[in-house]
Amino acid sequence: MTKVFSTTLNRTEKAKIHEIGINGSQKVDVVPPPMMADNEGTTSPHHLFLASIGGCINLIFETALERGRIELIDLESTIKGNYETEEDTQRSYFSSVEIETTVTVPEGTSESKLERFFNIAHENCPIGNCLIGSCVKLITKLNVAFA
Repeated sequence: MTKVFSTTLNRTEKAKIHEIGINGSQKVDVVPPPMMADNEGTTSPHHLFLASIGGCINLIFETALERGRIELIDLESTIKGNYETEEDTQRSYFSSVEIETTVTVPEGTSESKLERFFNIAHENCPIGNCLIGSCVKLITKLNVAFA
């Protein structure tokens, strides 16, 4: 079965500011990273890329925990992308994306189950799976906190 996802992208009246339309009702302006500081409420393609991978893994992880009947108290991730620019060609790319996730669960929850569900999320994230065979290495780490 094939699902189709779509979005729109329109140039605004301001140079290098483009508006992304999501589901017809939500909009976000996207700019080059150096312009973010001067354009409040904007994001960059770089940040969207990182957030899409982290968000995908977290949402699948949360679904897996729910199906496994594991109570989730909190879930937080830090996503870092190592961005390279080749001096001779000026070609730029992410060489790796590192996602460090902290899950907070009740005392006594099996850490091995949490690790298994986190690995399921990593392996089943369609956004992260797009990186397979690319120049981008996806690195994930799970920290467990008990409350």
